[in-house]
Amino acid sequence: MTDTAITAYKDPKMPPPVDLPEGPEWVGVLKVFDAHAAETLVTAAHTLYPHQTLPERVYRRTVFAFDALAAKLPAVAQGFAEFVDLVDGAMPVPFRDLSESYRVNTLKAIEATPAFRLVQRSTVRFLYDDLEVWQAFGYEGAAVQLGGYINRGFNDLDWLPEPPPGI
Repeated sequence: MTDTAITAYKDPKMPPPVDLPEGPEWVGVLKVFDAHAAETLVTAAHTLYPHQTLPERVYRRTVFAFDALAAKLPAVAQGFAEFVDLVDGAMPVPFRDLSESYRVNTLKAIEATPAFRLVQRSTVRFLYDDLEVWQAFGYEGAAVQLGGYINRGFNDLDWLPEPPPGI
């Protein structure tokens, strides 16, 4: 990877990333989840997709998106609540207080449940649609509003080998 910072772009018609408060007060902006459920879901998202270079705030924004979805759809809210109950009920210690290996084993034990699939798929949807995640991974995002890729580094990937001649 290159040492230069990547600037990622989203379609300007899309809303900007949510600016959540730092520290434990971030849960105060949630409409459906209490602090325990929110922190459990953050821990689950981080356990499912453990990127050491990503700050905690991107996982919190993911759970904020879960909360917004749960506020609109009661069945989804029930699915998230069921997930928290399943992972917390698996061991005598709350899920978020478990070591990583116990968290992974707990998730594996419930991976066939609809509640697990809801959390896993929602995490993929919202975590990897975060502009800060795009920048961290070197994805520049949409280019249509910038005139496309041809004149702005179409072939600037320095971590891939050059293609063979004639391709």
